[in-house]
Amino acid sequence: MGTETIPQLMIIAGTGRNSGKTTLACQIIGKFSAIQSIVAIKITPHFHENPGNGEVIVNKPNIYIAEESDPSTGKDSSLMLKAGAVQSYFVMTTDEYLEEAFREILTRIPANSLVVCESGGLRHLIRPGLFFMMQHPVNSGLKPDTAKLLSLADHVVTFDGPKFDFDINSIEIVDNQWKLK
Repeated sequence: MGTETIPQLMIIAGTGRNSGKTTLACQIIGKFSAIQSIVAIKITPHFHENPGNGEVIVNKPNIYIAEESDPSTGKDSSLMLKAGAVQSYFVMTTDEYLEEAFREILTRIPANSLVVCESGGLRHLIRPGLFFMMQHPVNSGLKPDTAKLLSLADHVVTFDGPKFDFDINSIEIVDNQWKLK
């Protein structure tokens, strides 16, 4: 995959926890879902004992994929569904299996849908239409590959808890692709 470009994909990553990734994803989904079919994906490298509900699509030692069906659980994938995504997937996978997991989801996405994906590792494999890096103004415990990801970002957004230093109105859809105005 390496340098493959998927212009209908938006990736949102962060410098750490509580950097506003899901909040930004939900605002974007909320704004654009009225005019375009949007599929949401939440990918985490952390395996949880009880990943929650939803239809389990893949359950292997290194890949777990479920399609979220309940917009009221409060989980990130549920919040994205509630924001207006037509489908929302929750994925747990190691970096070694990330490409395989992502390819599995791609087979389930309607052809002309846009995708909003919360994932740090995926940007190392794919060049999306837009890539946002989220950061909190006071970062503690930065992830190891943060510097590399920051250098790849189309825009670095600072989130201080209640608000962003970014206007989502600067995002547009042109020819079924995510773009910055």
